[in-house]
Amino acid sequence: MSLIQNLLQSLRTALTVDTVSDIEERYLSSAIDHADLERRIATQSRASMSMAPMNIGR
Repeated sequence: MSLIQNLLQSLRTALTVDTVSDIEERYLSSAIDHADLERRIATQSRASMSMAPMNIGR
């Protein structure tokens, strides 16, 4: 039974597409400490703000 469960888990992992929010969540959850988490959040906010001018005027 374990072999079948492992096979299904591997198949699910291979076929599941990571969304942007999943990738961001994984990035933030891998922070080592509070300072690292704050640095990662700041990095993400700078990246999203740099994308903002592309959405203006639509």
